[in-house]
Amino acid sequence: MSLELWIQGARPKTLPLAVSPVLAASMGMWTTVIHGAWGDMRMTRPCPVIGGRPPIDPSGNYGRCLTSPGWYVAVTLLCLGVALFLQIAANFANDYADGVRGADESRGGSESATGKPQRLTASGLVPANRVLAAAGVSAALACVCGLAVTVLTGHWWFIALGLVCLAAGWYYVGGRHPYGYRGWGEAAVFVFFGLVATCGTSYALSDKVPFLVVWMAAALGFVAVGVLCVNNLRDIDDDALHGKRTWMVRLGRKRGTVLAAAMPVVAGAMFALSYATRNPINRAMGGASLPCGITADGRTACPVVPQTDIALAAGCTVMLAVAVVLCVILRRALLGRRYRAALPMASLLSPALALGFGLLYLMGA
Repeated sequence: MSLELWIQGARPKTLPLAVSPVLAASMGMWTTVIHGAWGDMRMTRPCPVIGGRPPIDPSGNYGRCLTSPGWYVAVTLLCLGVALFLQIAANFANDYADGVRGADESRGGSESATGKPQRLTASGLVPANRVLAAAGVSAALACVCGLAVTVLTGHWWFIALGLVCLAAGWYYVGGRHPYGYRGWGEAAVFVFFGLVATCGTSYALSDKVPFLVVWMAAALGFVAVGVLCVNNLRDIDDDALHGKRTWMVRLGRKRGTVLAAAMPVVAGAMFALSYATRNPINRAMGGASLPCGITADGRTACPVVPQTDIALAAGCTVMLAVAVVLCVILRRALLGRRYRAALPMASLLSPALALGFGLLYLMGA
C-alpha cells in the first residue's frame, strides 16, 4: 500500500472545505484581537498563555489583557489541525461504511475508467479494518489538537463540541441508521463546515462571535452544501439504488442541478454584498482625495495612501473576480454533466471566498 493510495483515500479535493472556515475566521478577527482597543484607559498586560483571558476587574488597575500574535497563530494552527484531521477522519469513515454496505460497488475501478473516484474499501486495495483504523488515527489527531485548543483558551465546553463533531462524522454514513441516507447530510454539512468551524475558530481566538463571522460562516456553509450536491449528483443513480435519499435523489437530476448551481452563487452573492457595502477600493483610496497642505517650514505635504490598504483592496477585488469565474465555470460544467470538472471548481470557491472575506475584514472596513 503506497502513500499515494492513502492520500487518495483522504480525498484531498475536499480539504479546502476544512481549511477555509479557519482561514476566514482567523483573518477576520485579527484586527479586532491584535489591534483592537481592549479595556479602557487603564493599564494593560499580556494575556496568560494557558487558560484563556481573565475577566476584567472593574476595581483593578488593568483593563482587558493583550493577546500576543504568537498565541493567536498557535491557536489558529491548532484549529486548522482539528478541522483537517476531522475531515480526513470523516472521509475514511465514509469510505469504510459505504464500502462494507456495498454502496460503493461501482468505485472499484480507476477514476479514468468509471468516471468516479476510486474508493479504498470498495476496490479491495486496502482491507476494510485498516481504512477504519485510519479513520480512528485521524480522529485521535483531531482530538489532540482540540485538547490543546481547549487548554490554551480555557473553553472546556469545546470538548463536548468535539465529541459532537466526531459523532456527526461517523453517523453520516456509519452506524445502523446513518443520517446521510435520510437526507440530512446537506444540512449537517452547512452546520459543521460553515457555522461550527467558522464560529468555533472565532470564539477560540477572541471569546466572541460577531455578526461578520456568522455571515462568513453561512456563506462558506452554502459552498459546502454545493460541493456535496455536486458529489451527490454524480452518484445519484447509485445512491437511489442503495436507498441513500440525498437531496439530489429526492429532487431528481434536473432540479438537483439547479440547486447545486445555486448554492455557490448564493455564497458568492453574500461576499459581493459585503464587498459593495464596505467598498474597500474607496476606503483604500480615500486619503488620495484629501487636499495637500503646507507644513510649518513652508513645504507642500500631500496625504499618502497606505500601501497595505491598497494591497488588501486589490486582493478583495481579485477574489471577487475569481469567485465569479468559478461560479460560471461550475454552472457550465453542471449543465454539461461534467461532474469530475465541476467538483474542484466548487471546492476552490471555498478558499477564494475565505480569502476575500478575510482580506476585506483585515482592512477594518
